[in-house]
Amino acid sequence: MNIRETAGLAPNYFEINREERNYAAILFAALCQPGNIERFLELCGREDEVGPEFGIYFEYAYLRDLWFQIDSEDIKRSVIRDHLKIKGIEEIMAKPAEEINRLFGVAGTPSATHIQFPGKWALVKYAENFKDKDALLAICRFKWSFNIKPDIVIHLSKSKAICIEAKYESGEGSYPASDVEKAIFDQRNLPRVMQTALQRYMMEELLGVETDFWLVDSKTTRSMSHKKLNWKEVFEALNLEATPAFCRAMVERISSAETRS
Repeated sequence: MNIRETAGLAPNYFEINREERNYAAILFAALCQPGNIERFLELCGREDEVGPEFGIYFEYAYLRDLWFQIDSEDIKRSVIRDHLKIKGIEEIMAKPAEEINRLFGVAGTPSATHIQFPGKWALVKYAENFKDKDALLAICRFKWSFNIKPDIVIHLSKSKAICIEAKYESGEGSYPASDVEKAIFDQRNLPRVMQTALQRYMMEELLGVETDFWLVDSKTTRSMSHKKLNWKEVFEALNLEATPAFCRAMVERISSAETRS
């Protein structure tokens, strides 16, 4: 006997799905259908035209992937030196690669030949090397920006985008996430960094992309950081004729949901 038999329940997964990434993926697929991006832009009050630099991306990791396109160690040093705003960064980035990697607490054995990916810096290690609370917070925000992946990003051009955070039942996330890292923040009396604030920092400050931020969820509360749409009005604005039946069933399910924070 399996668990479904024990529970006396054997629904199709689309009938019970609570995973918000699935709903974000359905929205992504719908937006890729002909005419739907124009409908969505109209819903957002935008008059942008879709040009040659247009693209829609699911779980957007531009900053991470850009880093791995950089084949110059001098440029990697410049990326950190010019955009990590902490005291003494010029002196730090003049050090040998191995010393820089160790200072920022990379996992494993620090490379002696190249600057390692900032997303792999370890808070539990570099917290010992940076006692100033403002510097620690700046390093964390920089490191986390290489790891975050907004649900959907629509590039209207290379310098202009719409960032969509899609929620089902969960609220806005925050950093740090682990208990050990939270304890370090509490010891230093540092505030949590909200998910949406980190997205704004990554998109606008680090990537230099003028970004319109939207939250799509089923809650009746307002967002202090994002413009807001509910699932029902988003899906009603789109043409879903080409969407498979199971997806339309999920669309109907989330469109009828309404929760309160």
